[in-house]
Amino acid sequence: MNLEFRLIEIEKRNPFTIAAMDHAIFEECEAGRSPPTLVYHNWQPAVSLAKGQALSDLNHEACREKGFGIVRLTTGGKAVVHFPDTEFSYSLFVPINSLNLRATYQTYCGRIAAALTSLGVPSAIVDNNDIFVGRRKIGGNAQHVKKHFAMQQGLILYEEPDSKTMLSLMNSSLYPEDAVEQLKNVLVGFRRYSFASQEQLRYILTAHMFAGEEWKHGFLTAREQERIQELEEEYKILNEAQAPQTRGLCWLPAPAYAEAKRRSA
Repeated sequence: MNLEFRLIEIEKRNPFTIAAMDHAIFEECEAGRSPPTLVYHNWQPAVSLAKGQALSDLNHEACREKGFGIVRLTTGGKAVVHFPDTEFSYSLFVPINSLNLRATYQTYCGRIAAALTSLGVPSAIVDNNDIFVGRRKIGGNAQHVKKHFAMQQGLILYEEPDSKTMLSLMNSSLYPEDAVEQLKNVLVGFRRYSFASQEQLRYILTAHMFAGEEWKHGFLTAREQERIQELEEEYKILNEAQAPQTRGLCWLPAPAYAEAKRRSA
């Protein structure tokens, strides 16, 4: 059976609104009151922490001084530093077959890579959720699954970000002195390979994600808007994770975490 998706267009939003918006849409989709949805976000300066990430991963003083808000999301992964206008994120809410969660994730990650490749940015999925162009990372994804729906959150780097600022917002004890150069060698922006605008990129990305499905532009429902207002205040409260782990940046895991992961593999 074909799905009919709702597309909510991009706006510049603060991190608490974005977190609350994704949360509210997810709730309403899971309850059967909202349709499958794709929403694009342009973040105000912010750091989003993963669900299980330690608060000590961050340099909180630097975040305050440089005007970066901090929000904890419900997905896994590692910290993401968000810069306005030079990147965008997407949140996709799709119904799932409980026996085929991995296939759902792989399908949409594959469509995202195919969209980039169609614009002259030869992309591939690495480790199930990271999007690479050659040996450099251009995007990543994380997933949160409920009983009937999955939420897939992802980010595309349109321009190469400021690696120095990124690392200055992290706890300096996590990284060696050459980490800025390491990060510069890991990341790549879409603009290095293509002159397509962000609008053109999102148009192609949307077409690939909705391949074979019907869709239309839509808006938040009254119920979603009311719920967002409630949740925004909750997301402004920054609590420690229940089982905090040190992970570092999503683009460059902290060496200690990477080594622990390697040993446990």
